[in-house]
Amino acid sequence: MRFSERPSESYSSTQLFANNSKLQNYAAQRRATQKPFIYLIQTEQCLPRNLASSSQIGDPETCNCDVIVLSFRAKCQDNKQAHITYLFDSNTLFASGRNLLFFAALDRRPGYHYYIFMDDDVTLKYKEFTPADMTKMLPFRVVENWLLDYEPAVGVLDYKLHHGASFVLNTRRDLCGIKEPSLVLPTVFFDALFNAFHHKAVEHVLPYQSQYERGSIYSTNRNTMIAVEVKFGGQALLFSPVPASNPKHRKYNRASKNMTAISREFIARIKEEAPLAFRNHAIFDMIHASPKIYLQTKSLSFCVNVTRHQPIIPYRHLLNAI
Repeated sequence: MRFSERPSESYSSTQLFANNSKLQNYAAQRRATQKPFIYLIQTEQCLPRNLASSSQIGDPETCNCDVIVLSFRAKCQDNKQAHITYLFDSNTLFASGRNLLFFAALDRRPGYHYYIFMDDDVTLKYKEFTPADMTKMLPFRVVENWLLDYEPAVGVLDYKLHHGASFVLNTRRDLCGIKEPSLVLPTVFFDALFNAFHHKAVEHVLPYQSQYERGSIYSTNRNTMIAVEVKFGGQALLFSPVPASNPKHRKYNRASKNMTAISREFIARIKEEAPLAFRNHAIFDMIHASPKIYLQTKSLSFCVNVTRHQPIIPYRHLLNAI
């Protein structure tokens, strides 16, 4: 089935948010004590208009969230929202900037349920076949509800430019023989424009590897995907009804030197850091042989049956194969 076709009724938002009343109770309890989401964003100066509106993340009355913004051109002098904190550093790039945000967020103990890293030009919209009852809510609120309803170790959104829902559906068909469509899909190879890390997973995956970003900026996200696959394979989930786009596409050094060598060095390091029982697991050799091909088309994580609220325990998915 082509992804552009309308999914069957069995994949409606009624099923997707089957526990919505529980979610509302949970959200009310969290609201009284702690916000569940923190958005972490880098930008030139102040939070851009596309994110600052009440329908996005700029209003604490509509977004049960906090926001930390790292500016790299100039300090923001125009912040009227108490839930938004500004930092400034003119010497950061993608990974080093995200790490600064990551550690700033971790300092806020006891912490958040999801740490959401997002590009500053991200827009969320519905598709032509997004279930009608889902579209009655704002896209950001739908995504937040989904994160609490399914609790992926890492939550990502559909991305039309590459490796989005259509790609995952085709991979599941070719690799796993799975032809049924779904609104929630397991993924392995994903873009960094919107990544939501569960609090039980985030410190096992981050900080980002920043030592190579000035000569191989894409290696950072590839190594993040490798860490997610090794430690939480099958628990990186893609939510297809709300695609993300990033139209700005700034000019930056897109060099990708020595990507394979960098990935292999990273694989060797996390293998040595793994618990002794897992260090000889075949997953390390399979990724090492060809990191990009494994992540794109070979991982059996594409074949998992997605269910809600899986235990988020590092290496748990490898236990049956030891």
